[in-house]
Amino acid sequence: MSQLIAFLLLPRPLNGLITALSVGVGLWTANAPPTWGPGLIAALSAALINGAGNAFNDLIDIDIDRINRPDRPLPSGRISPCVAGVQTLALTLAGCLLGFWLSPWHGSIALGVALLLALYSIFLKNSLLWGNILVAFVGALAFPYGALAAGDLGRSWIPALFALLFHIGREIVKDIEDVAGDRLRGDHTLPLRWGRNRAGWIAAAVYLLLLAIAWIPFFAGLYGAAYALALAPVNGLVIYVLVQLYSRHAHPDNAAKIAAGRNDHRLGRLLKIGMFLGLLAVVLGELGFD
Repeated sequence: MSQLIAFLLLPRPLNGLITALSVGVGLWTANAPPTWGPGLIAALSAALINGAGNAFNDLIDIDIDRINRPDRPLPSGRISPCVAGVQTLALTLAGCLLGFWLSPWHGSIALGVALLLALYSIFLKNSLLWGNILVAFVGALAFPYGALAAGDLGRSWIPALFALLFHIGREIVKDIEDVAGDRLRGDHTLPLRWGRNRAGWIAAAVYLLLLAIAWIPFFAGLYGAAYALALAPVNGLVIYVLVQLYSRHAHPDNAAKIAAGRNDHRLGRLLKIGMFLGLLAVVLGELGFD
């Protein structure tokens, strides 16, 4: 039973759910009426590719995760690298086949994303910002991927832009939280190259830019009051995370704990909740779209 649970957890199903929901939101932003059959296929395809990328990333990071994320299936020993490799291949094939079944565009995008995620895990994960930007770009693609299932891109650029900035900020925050293990492997992530404090300020700048841009659809009349009301908790959560990020590193005891690897990765999980809240805000905005 423990191995089965580990097998199911390796692709990080919560991330897959966020990806599938993002595709669904993208479908809703299309100018054409939502087509739920193609939309479900697109959502499943994207979730499978996302799961393959997560599984492959954990396979590459098995040594470093023994420090940063020892509870994950691979570093905890509940699943073997061989099984993880087979699972990665199966998820990739299934996601790409579903994409090509839907349309040549979807199949090409699915295959391209799978290759980009492999490139990230092998070469760019420890780079200065390039890996963060690539992950953010892939996350943003989920929205036009869904919109195309309805036949056009529509307003998918709105949540795609939000997702791009949100993911860049979250990836920087995760790098700050993972600094102990990343240092051991000799990575060149932003907090290791420029310091945790400076990386924190960059993440704050990205999120403050996002919070400002996120209000444009409301003031431009694209989305109504429901969007604004749903956006307020997202603002509050992001500001809370930024305050916590600052206080953690401003206090010497907290900074020492993080440097030693004693970190609960709570901020990254809070930002994941922010993703769900952001998706809800866009849906409510679309429901009121005239």
